[in-house]
Amino acid sequence: MNITTIIELQNNEVEAITGAQLVFAQEKIDENIIETCVECFQVKDSEEKISTEKAMQKVFEQLKTEGVIPSKVEDFSFEMPSCERLKSKSQDAKDLPQKVVLSYMS
Repeated sequence: MNITTIIELQNNEVEAITGAQLVFAQEKIDENIIETCVECFQVKDSEEKISTEKAMQKVFEQLKTEGVIPSKVEDFSFEMPSCERLKSKSQDAKDLPQKVVLSYMS
């Protein structure tokens, strides 16, 4: 039997662990619909960019160090925030997707 554990993190929690901010990309799906996805991470106070895979590996390792994820777990998967929304005149930070999901099987 496999047991899947899902850990849901707020964007700011992931940013604190990685020391980098999520960089969102927008794609126009339709005249009135915009999809917003995480493109990568940008290291704070730097121009350096980190792939989502490397950033989430860092989150995974930190959660193992803290004992949130058992040390014997080696593989994980993740989902970055994404959303489709109606186009509006002003984009607000609250409109950006706010959850990152990390899961593993034991």
